[in-house]
Amino acid sequence: MAHKRPIIYFGTTTFGSSHVPALQDEANVSQFLHALRDAGVSQIDTAARYPPDNHGGSERMLGRVSAGERGFTINTKVLFAGQSSDGTLSREAVRKSVADSLERLGVEKLGILYAHAPDEVTPLAEQAEALNEQFQKGFCEKIGISNFPLNMLQSFIDICEREGYVKPSVYQGQYNLICRGPEKDLIPFLRKHNMTFNAYSPLGGGFLTGKLTLGNAEGTRLRSAYGAHFATWYDKPEFHDAIRKLLAVIEPFNIKPSEAALRWVTYHSILDDRDGVILGATKLEQLKSNLEDIEKGPLPQEVVNVITDIGKTIDAIGGGDFEVKPANLPPK
Repeated sequence: MAHKRPIIYFGTTTFGSSHVPALQDEANVSQFLHALRDAGVSQIDTAARYPPDNHGGSERMLGRVSAGERGFTINTKVLFAGQSSDGTLSREAVRKSVADSLERLGVEKLGILYAHAPDEVTPLAEQAEALNEQFQKGFCEKIGISNFPLNMLQSFIDICEREGYVKPSVYQGQYNLICRGPEKDLIPFLRKHNMTFNAYSPLGGGFLTGKLTLGNAEGTRLRSAYGAHFATWYDKPEFHDAIRKLLAVIEPFNIKPSEAALRWVTYHSILDDRDGVILGATKLEQLKSNLEDIEKGPLPQEVVNVITDIGKTIDAIGGGDFEVKPANLPPK
Protein backbone atom coordinates (compact mmCIF):
# COMPACT_ATOMS: atom_id res chain seq x y z
CA MET A 1 0.00 0.00 0.00
CA ALA A 2 1.36 3.43 -0.96
CA HIS A 3 2.57 5.67 1.82
CA LYS A 4 0.29 8.64 2.41
CA ARG A 5 2.67 11.57 2.31
CA PRO A 6 2.51 14.48 4.74
CA ILE A 7 1.52 18.02 3.83
CA ILE A 8 4.37 20.33 2.86
CA TYR A 9 4.59 23.65 4.73
CA PHE A 10 7.02 26.44 3.94
CA GLY A 11 8.82 28.00 6.90
CA THR A 12 9.58 31.71 6.64
CA THR A 13 11.99 32.25 9.52
CA THR A 14 14.34 34.39 7.44
CA PHE A 15 11.79 36.55 5.62
CA GLY A 16 12.56 40.15 6.56
CA SER A 17 15.95 39.31 8.06
CA SER A 18 18.94 41.62 7.78
CA HIS A 19 21.10 38.49 7.54
CA VAL A 20 19.42 37.57 4.24
CA PRO A 21 19.07 40.86 2.31
CA ALA A 22 17.35 39.19 -0.65
CA LEU A 23 14.45 38.23 1.63
CA GLN A 24 13.90 41.85 2.59
CA ASP A 25 12.86 42.48 -1.01
CA GLU A 26 9.19 42.04 -1.91
CA ALA A 27 9.89 40.99 -5.49
CA ASN A 28 12.21 38.20 -4.36
CA VAL A 29 9.75 36.99 -1.74
CA SER A 30 6.98 36.98 -4.36
CA GLN A 31 9.10 34.63 -6.46
CA PHE A 32 9.16 32.21 -3.53
CA LEU A 33 5.37 32.35 -3.35
CA HIS A 34 5.07 31.70 -7.08
CA ALA A 35 7.32 28.65 -6.78
CA LEU A 36 5.28 27.35 -3.86
CA ARG A 37 2.00 27.76 -5.71
CA ASP A 38 3.44 26.03 -8.78
CA ALA A 39 4.36 23.09 -6.54
CA GLY A 40 0.93 22.98 -4.90
CA VAL A 41 2.16 24.23 -1.52
CA SER A 42 -0.38 26.48 0.18
CA GLN A 43 0.64 26.33 3.86
CA ILE A 44 3.05 28.87 5.36
CA ASP A 45 4.63 28.50 8.80
CA THR A 46 5.87 31.62 10.57
CA ALA A 47 6.00 33.15 14.06
CA ALA A 48 5.77 36.55 15.69
CA ARG A 49 9.39 35.95 16.77
CA TYR A 50 10.68 35.56 13.21
CA PRO A 51 13.20 36.52 12.14
CA PRO A 52 15.11 36.50 15.44
CA ASP A 53 16.95 39.69 14.48
CA ASN A 54 13.74 41.55 13.55
CA HIS A 55 10.72 40.24 15.45
CA GLY A 56 7.55 40.46 13.37
CA GLY A 57 9.52 41.00 10.18
CA SER A 58 8.48 37.70 8.62
CA GLU A 59 4.79 38.38 9.22
CA ARG A 60 5.22 41.94 7.99
CA MET A 61 6.80 40.75 4.76
CA LEU A 62 4.06 38.17 4.22
CA GLY A 63 1.55 40.97 4.66
CA ARG A 64 3.37 43.25 2.23
CA VAL A 65 3.26 40.60 -0.49
CA SER A 66 -0.40 39.79 0.34
CA ALA A 67 0.30 36.11 0.96
CA GLY A 68 -3.09 35.62 2.59
CA GLU A 69 -4.91 37.14 -0.38
CA ARG A 70 -2.95 34.91 -2.75
CA GLY A 71 -4.45 31.73 -1.35
CA PHE A 72 -1.92 30.82 1.31
CA THR A 73 -2.99 29.66 4.76
CA ILE A 74 -0.73 31.33 7.31
CA ASN A 75 0.10 29.61 10.57
CA THR A 76 1.93 31.55 13.27
CA LYS A 77 3.06 31.42 16.89
CA VAL A 78 2.58 33.59 19.94
CA LEU A 79 5.44 36.02 20.46
CA PHE A 80 8.30 35.58 22.81
CA ALA A 81 11.01 38.13 22.22
CA GLY A 82 13.81 37.44 24.68
CA GLN A 83 15.82 34.43 25.81
CA SER A 84 12.92 33.19 27.95
CA SER A 85 9.34 32.38 27.00
CA ASP A 86 8.15 32.81 30.58
CA GLY A 87 5.10 35.08 30.74
CA THR A 88 4.48 34.95 27.00
CA LEU A 89 1.33 32.83 27.28
CA SER A 90 -0.51 35.02 29.75
CA ARG A 91 -3.97 36.12 28.68
CA GLU A 92 -2.90 39.67 27.83
CA ALA A 93 0.30 38.59 26.09
CA VAL A 94 -1.61 36.18 23.85
CA ARG A 95 -4.26 38.77 23.02
CA LYS A 96 -1.67 41.36 22.04
CA SER A 97 0.45 38.91 20.07
CA VAL A 98 -2.47 37.64 18.01
CA ALA A 99 -3.81 41.14 17.33
CA ASP A 100 -0.38 42.29 16.21
CA SER A 101 0.13 39.22 14.02
CA LEU A 102 -3.21 39.65 12.26
CA GLU A 103 -2.43 43.30 11.60
CA ARG A 104 1.04 42.60 10.22
CA LEU A 105 -0.21 39.73 8.06
CA GLY A 106 -3.23 41.65 6.80
CA VAL A 107 -5.55 38.70 7.45
CA GLU A 108 -8.62 38.22 9.62
CA LYS A 109 -7.95 34.60 10.54
CA LEU A 110 -4.97 32.31 11.00
CA GLY A 111 -4.73 28.64 10.14
CA ILE A 112 -2.94 27.33 13.23
CA LEU A 113 -2.14 29.49 16.25
CA TYR A 114 0.71 27.90 18.20
CA ALA A 115 2.12 28.34 21.65
CA HIS A 116 5.74 28.65 20.51
CA ALA A 117 7.47 27.37 23.63
CA PRO A 118 6.74 26.44 27.25
CA ASP A 119 5.83 29.27 29.63
CA GLU A 120 6.74 27.99 33.08
CA VAL A 121 5.54 31.12 34.93
CA THR A 122 1.97 31.67 33.72
CA PRO A 123 -0.46 29.08 35.18
CA LEU A 124 -1.18 26.43 32.58
CA ALA A 125 -4.92 26.96 33.07
CA GLU A 126 -4.52 30.61 32.05
CA GLN A 127 -2.54 29.58 28.98
CA ALA A 128 -5.25 27.15 27.90
CA GLU A 129 -7.95 29.75 28.50
CA ALA A 130 -6.02 32.40 26.57
CA LEU A 131 -5.59 30.23 23.49
CA ASN A 132 -9.19 29.03 23.70
CA GLU A 133 -10.33 32.66 23.75
CA GLN A 134 -8.58 33.35 20.45
CA PHE A 135 -10.17 30.28 18.89
CA GLN A 136 -13.65 31.19 20.15
CA LYS A 137 -13.26 34.70 18.75
CA GLY A 138 -12.63 33.17 15.33
CA PHE A 139 -9.03 34.31 15.01
CA CYS A 140 -7.70 30.83 14.11
CA GLU A 141 -8.86 27.52 12.68
CA LYS A 142 -6.80 25.39 15.06
CA ILE A 143 -4.73 25.62 18.22
CA GLY A 144 -1.24 24.14 18.13
CA ILE A 145 1.53 23.45 20.62
CA SER A 146 5.24 23.62 19.83
CA ASN A 147 8.19 22.35 21.86
CA PHE A 148 6.23 21.49 25.02
CA PRO A 149 7.53 18.47 26.95
CA LEU A 150 5.10 15.57 26.97
CA ASN A 151 4.07 15.94 30.62
CA MET A 152 3.19 19.60 30.11
CA LEU A 153 1.22 18.77 26.96
CA GLN A 154 -0.73 16.11 28.88
CA SER A 155 -1.56 18.59 31.64
CA PHE A 156 -2.60 21.20 29.06
CA ILE A 157 -4.99 18.74 27.41
CA ASP A 158 -6.38 17.66 30.78
CA ILE A 159 -7.24 21.28 31.56
CA CYS A 160 -8.91 21.75 28.18
CA GLU A 161 -11.05 18.65 28.70
CA ARG A 162 -12.02 19.66 32.22
CA GLU A 163 -12.87 23.26 31.33
CA GLY A 164 -14.45 22.60 27.95
CA TYR A 165 -11.77 24.53 26.05
CA VAL A 166 -10.80 23.70 22.50
CA LYS A 167 -7.98 21.18 22.62
CA PRO A 168 -4.80 21.58 20.60
CA SER A 169 -4.98 19.53 17.43
CA VAL A 170 -1.43 20.04 16.10
CA TYR A 171 2.02 19.63 17.63
CA GLN A 172 5.13 21.07 16.01
CA GLY A 173 8.50 19.56 16.84
CA GLN A 174 11.91 18.69 15.47
CA TYR A 175 12.05 15.42 13.51
CA ASN A 176 14.32 13.96 10.86
CA LEU A 177 16.23 10.77 10.10
CA ILE A 178 18.59 11.39 13.04
CA CYS A 179 16.23 13.18 15.44
CA ARG A 180 13.87 10.22 15.86
CA GLY A 181 12.92 10.77 19.51
CA PRO A 182 9.31 11.81 18.78
CA GLU A 183 8.60 8.31 17.45
CA LYS A 184 8.89 6.74 20.91
CA ASP A 185 6.32 8.44 23.12
CA LEU A 186 5.28 11.78 21.67
CA ILE A 187 3.73 10.79 18.35
CA PRO A 188 1.88 7.75 19.81
CA PHE A 189 0.49 10.13 22.45
CA LEU A 190 -0.59 12.57 19.74
CA ARG A 191 -2.37 9.81 17.82
CA LYS A 192 -4.24 8.84 20.97
CA HIS A 193 -5.48 12.42 21.28
CA ASN A 194 -6.23 12.90 17.57
CA MET A 195 -3.40 15.38 17.17
CA THR A 196 -1.19 15.70 14.10
CA PHE A 197 2.57 16.31 14.01
CA ASN A 198 4.29 18.99 11.94
CA ALA A 199 8.02 18.31 11.62
CA TYR A 200 10.50 21.15 11.52
CA SER A 201 14.21 20.85 10.67
CA PRO A 202 13.83 17.88 8.29
CA LEU A 203 17.43 18.61 7.26
CA GLY A 204 18.67 19.12 10.81
CA GLY A 205 19.55 22.76 10.19
CA GLY A 206 21.72 21.73 7.25
CA PHE A 207 23.54 18.87 8.98
CA LEU A 208 21.83 16.30 6.77
CA THR A 209 23.28 17.91 3.65
CA GLY A 210 26.51 16.19 4.71
CA LYS A 211 28.55 19.36 4.33
CA LEU A 212 29.70 19.55 7.94
CA THR A 213 30.78 15.91 7.89
CA LEU A 214 32.72 16.50 4.67
CA GLY A 215 34.35 19.61 6.11
CA ASN A 216 32.79 22.24 3.87
CA ALA A 217 30.08 23.80 6.04
CA GLU A 218 31.17 27.40 5.51
CA GLY A 219 28.30 29.43 4.12
CA THR A 220 25.68 26.99 5.41
CA ARG A 221 23.16 27.55 8.18
CA LEU A 222 25.38 25.54 10.50
CA ARG A 223 27.90 28.37 10.36
CA SER A 224 25.36 31.18 10.35
CA ALA A 225 23.96 33.38 13.12
CA TYR A 226 20.76 31.32 12.98
CA GLY A 227 22.23 27.86 12.99
CA ALA A 228 25.04 27.64 15.52
CA HIS A 229 22.84 25.76 17.98
CA PHE A 230 22.29 23.01 15.40
CA ALA A 231 25.99 22.25 15.59
CA THR A 232 25.70 21.78 19.36
CA TRP A 233 23.07 19.09 18.72
CA TYR A 234 24.44 17.39 15.62
CA ASP A 235 28.20 17.94 15.54
CA LYS A 236 28.98 14.67 17.30
CA PRO A 237 31.03 11.63 16.22
CA GLU A 238 28.07 9.24 16.22
CA PHE A 239 26.06 11.51 13.95
CA HIS A 240 28.98 12.04 11.57
CA ASP A 241 29.30 8.25 11.42
CA ALA A 242 25.62 8.10 10.47
CA ILE A 243 26.15 10.59 7.65
CA ARG A 244 29.12 8.60 6.33
CA LYS A 245 26.97 5.45 6.23
CA LEU A 246 24.27 7.40 4.40
CA LEU A 247 26.75 8.83 1.90
CA ALA A 248 28.09 5.36 1.13
CA VAL A 249 24.69 3.85 0.33
CA ILE A 250 23.28 6.76 -1.70
CA GLU A 251 26.33 7.37 -3.91
CA PRO A 252 25.59 4.52 -6.37
CA PHE A 253 22.07 5.91 -6.82
CA ASN A 254 23.31 9.47 -7.42
CA ILE A 255 21.16 10.74 -4.54
CA LYS A 256 22.17 13.81 -2.55
CA PRO A 257 22.14 13.56 1.27
CA SER A 258 19.54 16.33 1.55
CA GLU A 259 17.39 14.57 -1.03
CA ALA A 260 17.61 11.30 0.89
CA ALA A 261 16.59 13.06 4.11
CA LEU A 262 13.59 14.76 2.49
CA ARG A 263 12.41 11.67 0.65
CA TRP A 264 12.78 9.58 3.81
CA VAL A 265 10.73 11.93 6.01
CA THR A 266 8.08 12.22 3.29
CA TYR A 267 7.71 8.58 2.24
CA HIS A 268 9.26 6.31 4.88
CA SER A 269 8.94 7.96 8.28
CA ILE A 270 6.22 7.62 10.90
CA LEU A 271 4.42 10.62 9.38
CA ASP A 272 1.37 10.31 7.15
CA ASP A 273 -1.11 12.55 5.37
CA ARG A 274 -2.45 13.93 8.65
CA ASP A 275 0.97 15.40 9.40
CA GLY A 276 3.26 18.01 7.92
CA VAL A 277 6.88 18.66 6.97
CA ILE A 278 8.16 22.23 7.19
CA LEU A 279 10.72 23.16 4.54
CA GLY A 280 12.87 26.25 4.81
CA ALA A 281 15.04 27.96 2.21
CA THR A 282 16.93 31.22 1.85
CA LYS A 283 17.48 30.89 -1.89
CA LEU A 284 14.87 30.32 -4.58
CA GLU A 285 16.91 27.63 -6.33
CA GLN A 286 17.27 25.79 -3.01
CA LEU A 287 13.50 25.79 -2.53
CA LYS A 288 12.85 24.55 -6.06
CA SER A 289 15.48 21.83 -5.74
CA ASN A 290 14.05 20.55 -2.46
CA LEU A 291 10.52 20.49 -3.85
CA GLU A 292 11.72 18.63 -6.96
CA ASP A 293 13.63 16.12 -4.83
CA ILE A 294 10.51 15.29 -2.83
CA GLU A 295 8.61 14.58 -6.05
CA LYS A 296 11.11 11.84 -6.95
CA GLY A 297 9.16 9.55 -4.65
CA PRO A 298 10.21 6.76 -2.28
CA LEU A 299 13.86 5.85 -1.85
CA PRO A 300 15.45 2.58 -3.00
CA GLN A 301 14.97 -0.12 -0.38
CA GLU A 302 18.73 -0.42 0.19
CA VAL A 303 18.81 3.22 1.28
CA VAL A 304 15.77 2.81 3.51
CA ASN A 305 17.38 -0.19 5.19
CA VAL A 306 20.53 1.77 6.02
CA ILE A 307 18.51 4.69 7.41
CA THR A 308 16.56 2.21 9.55
CA ASP A 309 19.84 0.81 10.87
CA ILE A 310 21.10 4.34 11.55
CA GLY A 311 18.00 5.01 13.63
CA LYS A 312 18.49 1.82 15.64
CA THR A 313 22.16 2.59 16.28
CA ILE A 314 21.44 6.13 17.45
CA ASP A 315 18.60 4.93 19.66
CA ALA A 316 20.84 2.29 21.24
CA ILE A 317 23.33 4.93 22.36
CA GLY A 318 20.60 7.25 23.64
CA GLY A 319 20.86 9.86 20.90
CA GLY A 320 18.38 11.41 18.53
CA ASP A 321 16.12 13.05 21.10
CA PHE A 322 16.95 16.72 21.54
CA GLU A 323 15.47 18.83 24.31
CA VAL A 324 14.50 22.19 22.87
CA LYS A 325 14.66 25.18 25.20
CA PRO A 326 13.51 28.73 24.39
CA ALA A 327 17.05 30.10 24.40
CA ASN A 328 18.09 27.84 21.53
CA LEU A 329 14.94 27.35 19.51
CA PRO A 330 15.94 26.46 15.97
CA PRO A 331 14.65 28.46 13.01
CA LYS A 332 12.54 26.55 10.49
